[in-house]
Amino acid sequence: MNEQQSDNDKYFLGIMAMKGGKWSPHSKFDGGAFGSALISAEDLDKEADVEAVKVVRISKNGSGEQKEMWVSPSLQARQKAQEAAKLRAGVQQTKETLSAERKAAARK
Repeated sequence: MNEQQSDNDKYFLGIMAMKGGKWSPHSKFDGGAFGSALISAEDLDKEADVEAVKVVRISKNGSGEQKEMWVSPSLQARQKAQEAAKLRAGVQQTKETLSAERKAAARK
């Protein structure tokens, strides 16, 4: 048994679907079946009632964290937009804080 097979035996692939803002398991594949899992995830991502889809690698013995192997493009775009909005809000808050500090210092 080679190292790749041994690694695949330790994990399985799960397809998670987001509906109503919540992730739920959809299907499960053997660790070495990423191609099949990806095709299934891409097909699922086209369904109207599914908001997003991801393929995750999950340890069979429960140790270690899940690793996202593929995320639907719509979710990636939404995540990037949310990160950009947080960054803009942080920059704005910093500007407001600095402005208030300058005004307070000028009054002294």
